[in-house]
Amino acid sequence: MTGDKLIKKRKAFTIVEALVVMSIFTVLVTSMCDIYVQTSRYGRSIIMRAKLQADARNAIEAIARAIRVSNIDYSSYGGTLPAQPTSELRLINSKTGDTVRIKLSTFDANHCNNDTKSSPCVDISTNGGVGAWAPLSPRGSKIDQLLFYVTPSQDPFLFDQATGLYAATTQPAVTIVMRTLGVGTKPSDNWLYTLQTSVTPRLYLR
Repeated sequence: MTGDKLIKKRKAFTIVEALVVMSIFTVLVTSMCDIYVQTSRYGRSIIMRAKLQADARNAIEAIARAIRVSNIDYSSYGGTLPAQPTSELRLINSKTGDTVRIKLSTFDANHCNNDTKSSPCVDISTNGGVGAWAPLSPRGSKIDQLLFYVTPSQDPFLFDQATGLYAATTQPAVTIVMRTLGVGTKPSDNWLYTLQTSVTPRLYLR
């Protein structure tokens, strides 16, 4: 027997087999890429939502801190608060005597970090609204709504000599309702997030 007869013929891949393998490989790679992209988007979504919520909590806590060290400026409202809710909160800092204003502002040179993408924003003034305002809400977040519910409607520390009674019998309290809108590069980034809290000034004048 010659050596040629002992050599077995080797079979090569056919074009059909190669195409099948390539098709399976392409499907697997595409599926893995889709999973990676979806996971990345989901992770980015979670991070941006967490940032929006943290920014909103920081902003509303800044408002709450200002209320705790102040009293409602009833005199600036003419003695009686307007119909609730109000869009601007007027306070008097109990330590410094400064008139404090907190409101929802739109972009201009004195408001909203000078950033159109962060407008409207929450602004605070410690000199009665004269001059520049300082933003309480951060860049990258729009404050879609800001409402203040203040009770009572009249100064509870104002004593009426004629009647021998106070104008109201309850400690002032402010309920803040704030709705933020995330600012992103895609429409899907624009989530709404609503926060609400109630705060009372720490100073009791009776």
